[in-house]
Parts: sequence; structure tokens; C-alpha cells
Amino acid sequence: MSTNSVTVSSTARRRIGTFSVWVWVWGALVLGIGAFTTYSDVGFGDGGFGMLGDGDNPWEVADPPVFEPDGTTYSGDGSGLIRIPLAEHNQDPYLVNLRTDETLDLFVTEAVDIGRPDDDRGYPDNIAYLYDAGDEALIIPADAELQLWVRSDTAWEFTLVKAEVAEITDGFASGTGNGFFAYHGDAVSARFVHKGDGVFFVTIQTTAERSDQPIIESGEVDQRVSWDPTDAVYFTVEADDGRGAWSIDIDELATDAPVEPEPATAGDAP
Repeated sequence: MSTNSVTVSSTARRRIGTFSVWVWVWGALVLGIGAFTTYSDVGFGDGGFGMLGDGDNPWEVADPPVFEPDGTTYSGDGSGLIRIPLAEHNQDPYLVNLRTDETLDLFVTEAVDIGRPDDDRGYPDNIAYLYDAGDEALIIPADAELQLWVRSDTAWEFTLVKAEVAEITDGFASGTGNGFFAYHGDAVSARFVHKGDGVFFVTIQTTAERSDQPIIESGEVDQRVSWDPTDAVYFTVEADDGRGAWSIDIDELATDAPVEPEPATAGDAP
């Protein structure tokens, strides 16, 4: 299955360009955290290291701004909340497409935290960090109201529509560019292969757990990844079209138990 009609996001190109420097950067960062926290308001949440100044995280505000759509377009200036009722999304995946060149973070409240007060709920799931116009992200709603948090310190705009996701029905998918895929079945692992010298990023999302990006690579990749049992699993593939080809091979379980042969009787021929 080719996904040539989808272009590679600028996010993918920048990630792989900075990936090789993180080893020494992280060492310097760890050494500096002790001194840095002495002078700054710094905290650690479930989503990772971050500056936690007053009002930076909209889910920590008692009455955050709520953004309403203009058709399929949402826009705002700063951070806030988007709500979509369960009856409206019906757990169908959504696609965010950034229309501005300003960076923003997207987070989703976990189902167990829906309705809880702002000072008594967990850190939401960080599902995307969008950089440039055209960057995209897949959102998988849980069996509850979708609470999509936008964290930004500037004006922004994006579209939010139900996504067209290719279904993996025979346990195998392949392509040469970006793509969104869904698998419904009993398998809990798959083999991901990439041939070529381009980037190859894979994000895995389910309705039962946080999103994960187990593969952030370039060049040759041959890796098996597993996930917890779930009704559906979604794969987001980012790859350089024309610089490689990839495949997803689902480790599907046998559908029928093996049948034991009947024992031979005395009258049967040898």
C-alpha cells in the first residue's frame, strides 16, 4: 500500500537532524538542573521535564479558556481547551492539521480524569508537538468526552476533522511515505522494517493507554514492537518518500485450533 500522496512533515526532518546531539546535550542538562531549579520554577510531570510557571499548563487552571470551532477550524491566542462529546466523536480518530507556523503542544485528558477537579487529576497525555503549517497528528478519543488541551504562548490555528485511516485487514501494510493505519484484532505486536536512507518514525496509539513513539530512526530498521491488548491500535508512520520503503507485519494469532488427525483403523491401508 503506497502513501505517496502524503508529504513528509518538517517535524520529521528536524527530529532526525537533532537526534544525534541529544546524548551529550542530556548530560549537560542533568548537570545544570540542580543549579537551574534554584532560580526557576521547574517541575516534573508525567509528560516529562518542563517549566511549570503560573498559567503555563491550561489543565491546572480552574476555568481555562474553551475554544469553539468555526466549521472544522479551531483558532486562539494562547492556551485553552477543546471539548468534543462522546456522542459526537464515537471514538473515531481525528486528524489535526496545523495552519500556522507557530509551535504548540497538544494534550488529551485520560478518561479516568474526566470530570475531576483541576487540582485532583493526572497529567494529560502529550500526543503531539507541532512546528510548522502542514504538520499533522492523529488523535484517538477514549470512551468518554474528548478533552483536547492546546498549550501555546502565541496565536494559532488548525483544522480538526475525522481522519481517513487505512485498515490493516490482512496483517500487512507497506509504503514509501507518511500514513495512518489501524488494526483491529487479537495481535499485540508487529515487525517494522525500513529499507533506505530516509527517516522512519512510528507512533503507536490505543484508546487504553498513552501514545508511544517507539521508533525514531533513519536508514535501515528491523524492529519488533508490542502493545497491551486492546480493541484497536493505530500506527502513524513518518517517512521520506523516495528515500526508502517500509512495512508493518502484524504478528497475528492463528484463528483456528489445529485439528488432530483421526487414528487409523485396522482396515485402513498402510
